[in-house]
Amino acid sequence: MRMCIVIVLMLLTLVNVGYCQDQGKDELLDAAVREFQQAIEKNPSSAEAHYNLGIVYSEKGMAEDAIAEYKKTLEIESNFVKAYNNIGVIYYETGRLDEAIENLKKAIAASPQYIEAQYNLGIVYHGKKQYSDAMAAFKKVVELDPKFEKGYYNLGVTYASMDSLDESLIAFKKAVEINPQYPDAYYNMGVAYAKKDQLDEAIKSLQKALELNPNDDKSHFALGVIYQAKRKAKVTGGKSEKP
Repeated sequence: MRMCIVIVLMLLTLVNVGYCQDQGKDELLDAAVREFQQAIEKNPSSAEAHYNLGIVYSEKGMAEDAIAEYKKTLEIESNFVKAYNNIGVIYYETGRLDEAIENLKKAIAASPQYIEAQYNLGIVYHGKKQYSDAMAAFKKVVELDPKFEKGYYNLGVTYASMDSLDESLIAFKKAVEINPQYPDAYYNMGVAYAKKDQLDEAIKSLQKALELNPNDDKSHFALGVIYQAKRKAKVTGGKSEKP
């Protein structure tokens, strides 16, 4: 059974990131572009105007235009850490992982307490399968914010990717301690227990995941595999196989 990785990017924006096909919202984005462009025309040295224009371009799916505006932001204000972070996120989303790391590290160098950049750095390292680096990044995240459940969650995912199942369970348990309504954490906890052949504990965790999210197909599938394994063990009288 494969561990399901659910990771969340924290891109600092005025509104949620992502191209929206609703025409009314598109018109508002177009209006925002025009106003930010007017602001820049009247004050070309406004870092905030370039930055927010970059955000809107990103929301419209105009990645290269967004990057260009973020770079203009940094030309004006070299320590504008949110611009480095958002460039890093766009590079990650477009598969340019080394460039993503470079920009996220610049954000962290300028502001060592910048948790969003540290968190995103962990995600990019995980994407490159540099799990030790990802682990270090997520450990720093939860050091900076001990109540940040997604930091513990992705730390657990990273440990699981390294087959460090005991450590992954500790991290997942910490995530649900902070946020008991976290179905993905319960799901991955169940998978970790299943990999350790602790099937009863796995079932409890997966049932909790389904209690929180009844439409979660992957938890239903995992439970099916586990019940199948338990039945086989009962019929054969031997030790159950790991799912």
